Amino acid sequence: MNSVETLEEMNLIKGYWDKTYSPSHPFDHATLGIAFSGWANPDKALSDSAEIKNRLVGHKYISLGGGNNNGSFTQEILHSIITHIKNGKFSDYRGIAFDIEEGEANLTSHFEHAFTAAKNKNLKVLVTTSHSAPYGIPDAQMMMKNFFRNENIDYLSPQLYTSGTETENDFQTSQGVSWEDYAHSKPAIVPSIVQANMYHDAKNRFSRHQVNTKGFIQWAN
Repeated sequence: MNSVETLEEMNLIKGYWDKTYSPSHPFDHATLGIAFSGWANPDKALSDSAEIKNRLVGHKYISLGGGNNNGSFTQEILHSIITHIKNGKFSDYRGIAFDIEEGEANLTSHFEHAFTAAKNKNLKVLVTTSHSAPYGIPDAQMMMKNFFRNENIDYLSPQLYTSGTETENDFQTSQGVSWEDYAHSKPAIVPSIVQANMYHDAKNRFSRHQVNTKGFIQWAN
């Protein structure tokens, strides 16, 4: 391994999703830990995540959203999130991970306001989606076009799994958003994968689409 590769390796994001509802076994040298409750409601997410906050390894993030009704986003929920951000409710965390999979149409501008509010509080912003785009949001394609050019998002993390128990990366796309669309993303691409040892494959596959990945986030732990 040459010095350039070594430096790249040192700068990789090596994160993991830490579920509030199950024991955690993070891998060695994790740089980022995300408290995942599955709730979009900020009060419920904060309450559940408080129980595991101190065990998070690396920079501590809190997740909002998820792949079911509890994680579904609405204008009302996003307004509540923005208020909570402005009131400093997330000050114990380094960043917020928005797990955007289900929700109403016409939420893009509301997410923009939430990301701006987070940056104004010096919080990092990570957005993760089901495969290449949120499966349960009607105007997901338009939303992703906005996210790719949004300078208030630090990381985009497409999920390369459906069940979370896959033994290899699943590169299916969703909502008409291709992996080539990720090539011009301003946010860094940090895919979510089932196991850390799947990153080499993910990096190589994305490189075929001219996407330069900057690390990974592991789902299983």
